[in-house]
Amino acid sequence: MSDISAIDVRYHSHDALRLSDGAEIYYDFQGEGPAITFINNFYIVSPVWRNFTTDLARRTAMLTYDLRNQGASFSESSVDDFSTHVDDLVHLLDHVGVESTFMVGSSISTLIARDFALMYPDRVSGLIFVGPAFSPFGGYRRQAISKSWLASLNSGGNKQLFESLYPLVFSDQSINLGGPATYYALRETFLSLLSERSIRENLEASLKVHDDPTDLSGLSMPVEVLVGDGEFMWSDSMMDEVRRLIPHVETVTIPGAGHVPFFDNPNMFQDAILKFVFSQERK
Repeated sequence: MSDISAIDVRYHSHDALRLSDGAEIYYDFQGEGPAITFINNFYIVSPVWRNFTTDLARRTAMLTYDLRNQGASFSESSVDDFSTHVDDLVHLLDHVGVESTFMVGSSISTLIARDFALMYPDRVSGLIFVGPAFSPFGGYRRQAISKSWLASLNSGGNKQLFESLYPLVFSDQSINLGGPATYYALRETFLSLLSERSIRENLEASLKVHDDPTDLSGLSMPVEVLVGDGEFMWSDSMMDEVRRLIPHVETVTIPGAGHVPFFDNPNMFQDAILKFVFSQERK
């Protein structure tokens, strides 16, 4: 597990894209090499990636950004459905001059990455799904989980939501090794960085996402599914099914990691992505 006391969540730059509807999207684009775009899930902000991608930053051009109404990005309007996130991302890639990118989605943002790739396949060099929120068997369980997290948020705010998330997303090893100090440090970071508005509107929007497993068969670009062996949403049978639906998929399981393997084991997380990206670059 990473040292939580050393995690840097400061915004080091102030680049922002102003969209036609008045929204501003914060982003950070640095480095040289194959472009990799990281799409936040609802529970992390852009600077968090810096702590888990030092090797990637030396060998690739990394684009990180905050979703609208998250972190340093804002909008007067709410996010009604995920097509807004897809539209924002294509405008951002145009703005920074990236024609094609590898795309990393984590948890719920794998739905954004998936839908972007289906709509703009020529703009995606490869997809890396980390702890996917989607299932190759259908979306009912994902929706039930999102509804339970919404119930936690509505009854006790971000604090109660964190109580629901913590034992699910981190691995058994990390929770026991980190102990109370890590728990409280993570909770305070969570409460200080994330707004209830952003989480609520995105959870509500996620309930509208189309979740037909056969859509996965339409992904024409290289795909990697990366999970921890303590992942609470995925199983061996789901890995078998995703390999059936996407014959060209690569699957990686990181030992001792959970739903956020970049936190539990950043070295193996980065190694898996670098191997995938540069294997495609050599083709």
